[in-house]
Amino acid sequence: MTAAPISPYRRPLTIDHTRVRNTDQRNFPVLIRLSDPTLRSTAAGGHVAHDQGADLFFTQADGRTRLPHELVAYDPEQGQLEAWVEVPVLSCRQDEILYLYYGDSSAAETAPVRGVWEDAYGLVQHGERVVAGSSAMELTEELTVEAWVQGTGSGAEALQPLVSKWAVQESFDAFSAYDAGQTDGLACVGFYGAVFDGRYVYWCPIRSHRERNTVHANVLRCDTQGDFHDPQSWEAYDARGTDGLNTVCYYGAAFDGRYVIFTPRDDGQGYHSRVLRYDTHRPFKSAASWEAYDADLPHSHQGVAGDGRYLYFCPGYDGASEGPLTESKLSGKVLRMDTQADFRDPTTYRVFDTEEISEETVCFDGGAFDGRYIYFVPLINGVVVQYDTKGDFADPASWRAYDARSLNMQMNVGAVFDGRYLYFCAYGHSHMIRYDTQGDFTADASWETFDAANTSGLDTGGFDGGFFDGCYVYFVPWTRTVPAGEHKSTYHANFLRYDTRGAFDDPQSWTAHDASTTDGLKTVGYNAGAFDGRYFYGASLYDGEGDAYHGRVLRYDTAGCNASFSLRYGDYGHNGGLCAAVPGPSFLVNTTKGPCSIAAHQALTPGWHHVAGVYNGRTLKLWVDGRLVAERSGAGSLQDNQAPVTIGGLANGSAQFHGQVGGVRVATVARSDDWLKTAYQNLVDPQGFIRLEKEEQVAI
Repeated sequence: MTAAPISPYRRPLTIDHTRVRNTDQRNFPVLIRLSDPTLRSTAAGGHVAHDQGADLFFTQADGRTRLPHELVAYDPEQGQLEAWVEVPVLSCRQDEILYLYYGDSSAAETAPVRGVWEDAYGLVQHGERVVAGSSAMELTEELTVEAWVQGTGSGAEALQPLVSKWAVQESFDAFSAYDAGQTDGLACVGFYGAVFDGRYVYWCPIRSHRERNTVHANVLRCDTQGDFHDPQSWEAYDARGTDGLNTVCYYGAAFDGRYVIFTPRDDGQGYHSRVLRYDTHRPFKSAASWEAYDADLPHSHQGVAGDGRYLYFCPGYDGASEGPLTESKLSGKVLRMDTQADFRDPTTYRVFDTEEISEETVCFDGGAFDGRYIYFVPLINGVVVQYDTKGDFADPASWRAYDARSLNMQMNVGAVFDGRYLYFCAYGHSHMIRYDTQGDFTADASWETFDAANTSGLDTGGFDGGFFDGCYVYFVPWTRTVPAGEHKSTYHANFLRYDTRGAFDDPQSWTAHDASTTDGLKTVGYNAGAFDGRYFYGASLYDGEGDAYHGRVLRYDTAGCNASFSLRYGDYGHNGGLCAAVPGPSFLVNTTKGPCSIAAHQALTPGWHHVAGVYNGRTLKLWVDGRLVAERSGAGSLQDNQAPVTIGGLANGSAQFHGQVGGVRVATVARSDDWLKTAYQNLVDPQGFIRLEKEEQVAI
């Protein structure tokens, strides 16, 4: 700070101490936004000597000690200015006085004052302009990432990066495997899908053998902050008999921010609707952490979709009228659960029969959400169903169907959404189809096809679920159709990947990799899975040998060490194929111990928001508009790498933020709670944070 030159005019600025939350803040960058006729240039009838605002500067209350400032914008015609000023002390007990000086015609020769952005700032950006730091910051254990953004409210289910130091791997061979088949004395084999809660991955138990009556309830869980190959990272719990019900065999799961909710399928004798849920705030192996409720709709529920409040269990087969486990009658009865209502209240559950649309809109396997519409993926008939979440669930007018058989749509299990396109996971074949959600659902022009057979010289035909990493859409190998005369297993491990930066119908956009042997294990036969932001975890099922299912978990690394952090306006919750969540704003860090993430689990309303993520080596926090919305433990130093910091997207991906980024700050320190609360108060109402007092003339 330096002594200020004499200027003929000044305006006192009063910082309202009630906006400074709980504790004093030191060396705090304050946003000042002013508008007043006296701040026009002299040419426009005001008192500012220079059209560029070169004579504008700020001092402490003594009127002499000049403060570091950055003039972001100045309009000489309107008398409007925006500036950042580093204030030595912001008191939470009494108002602070600053002075704005102007009118010195010789100020053009005054050297600019620097220092608003301290060394801890790795990057500061206003709009499109970088004003401090660079993407070459050195990361250790502490980090604060802030973004002041205007969202449209659309794309609640899209992966929308705000500020990221995250690059996706171009190579396609980073697989690892672990045999979790015997964990905690339980047979952890045979799963249909998995779900991620921000730290743990949960696998959905189906059965132990191909025989229908071998159903089980052994829920497998992996700590993604632990060593993948260390048995201590794995645990299992037998949820059979929860609340006195026969709680076995689940087909996918959802996470609502607190509870993992499992999709009921069958009990070996008949289909059931015994919804099972686990409270992630309580011990995993405690029976008190688990609840069950029979929704009294004994149909085959196959996968689940969610819109942030409601879960939609996808109907498969009707078990009510023709006996146990029949697949002769197809069901269209969508069971909807209100996650904000009493779990055991019958009114929490409602049913809509899609046969009201058409007798062919039945039997689905997986669903998806694009921010407004729920899509039900057709397993058999090739007719896609869309539900408008802004409409009445019981009103047939809220539902539409598109007959995709004209596109040669065949069987599908699960779907993947990349923020614009919805990709259907081809089951038993290679005919890939996607829908452009920005187009008319019922118009043929909104749909595209591509035959991905023999990609990279591999038999790439037949998948079960998939995931999106911000650049690539991956399809999880399960079973294929073997041509007549060929003697090979229908079960395979040929992962298929589509580069969303390329044309859908261009073979160059597609690659494949055979992961059938990984870490010395046979890794074949997976039924969807879960994605933690860096790793995809396949749900182990059957490798084609004998009658027993297996528990060899296959993991794929999408980023390696090329990722450090990603602050997101929204994230993709249905990432895996048969799981569901609407994370909303999220913060993901990649540490030496593995990735860890937190999410608000509530989409933001349209308008301006302050979103911030903080990591201190032990705890991960997410802030939205001055409020702590999520917190969880973490561990490890941040991965340091050469990936650039990107605003509104990923370094080499297609995921984009659907809005405007007004400002970004990345600091290599962990800001305090009160610091972030005060920062929001300043950003959301600069004029209320600082009052402009009457102009004073200064004796020269």
